[in-house]
Amino acid sequence: MDEIMACQEHVEEALDDAVYGGFEMPILDQLLLVDNSIKKCSYCDKDAIYVVSNKHSTTR
Repeated sequence: MDEIMACQEHVEEALDDAVYGGFEMPILDQLLLVDNSIKKCSYCDKDAIYVVSNKHSTTR
């Protein structure tokens, strides 16, 4: 998994999963929404406000 979307409640869990999932040097960024697109949290149905990725992510 290259990136994990997270709401405020699940951001710590996303960072933990990134570390234990083998990501190299996880990076936490605030999610910037363009064209009014809404991303959902990977753990619940809330709107995501953070994205956890690694330095080699090609989807950003």
